[in-house]
Amino acid sequence: MLRKPTFLFLFLTLCGTAASAQIINIEEYRVRTDSVGWTGSGEASAYISKNDDFVFSLLTNIQIQHKRPKTTWWLITDLETVQANGQDAFVNAGFEHLRLNYRINERWVWEAFAQGVFNEPLGVDWKLLAGTGPRWKVVEKDQFRLYLAALYMFENEKNPESADPVQFHRMSSYASFTWELKNKTRFSNTTYYQPVLNDVADYRIASNTSLKAFMTKMLYLELEYNLYFDTRPPTGIVTTVYNLQSGIGLEF
Repeated sequence: MLRKPTFLFLFLTLCGTAASAQIINIEEYRVRTDSVGWTGSGEASAYISKNDDFVFSLLTNIQIQHKRPKTTWWLITDLETVQANGQDAFVNAGFEHLRLNYRINERWVWEAFAQGVFNEPLGVDWKLLAGTGPRWKVVEKDQFRLYLAALYMFENEKNPESADPVQFHRMSSYASFTWELKNKTRFSNTTYYQPVLNDVADYRIASNTSLKAFMTKMLYLELEYNLYFDTRPPTGIVTTVYNLQSGIGLEF
């Protein structure tokens, strides 16, 4: 039987997993550069505890981006798992996200994306989705940037309470800002609003706030807060999930 400290850790890890993998904050993975070619980043964190119980948690993220004069595409892979007492992993979540941006002019970009998600903490066996729509550059300065977007999105989802997959047509709109401070310190927030188009009372809200401080040209520390709210989650799943986490990463 797992002790209280173990239960507490697993609960906090579960919340972080759920909040990060249900609505993907793409702004967190954009690499701002004027040069064409390849860029990317990778992050990994691990937790090991041995008292009465042995707990191991592993979180990994890899992002690759390729930019050309008119187009930018990137691939994001994120996996999270927790094990206890050497047993099989019992908390799992992850996603694969592919996105293409086509620059129409200095202010407007057209986006298209496809994504696969699995998320046990939020009761999602698997989810496949795809979407497209415009993105508007409201402000772009060296120290401050603000973007707005409104995209159409189709979801095909399988959860434990339904025998067959269910489909939704949603709007996926977001507002995102980034504030660059001294020494490459970066403060940012992105908030998503995703209602079902034929039932606006069924919607999701996700907000991500991040503070990233670079220790070297590529190595950084990050503090991140995630909030996720769903008016109609699967049976047995809470409507609100939030977490605060910190970690170390490499940007190249």
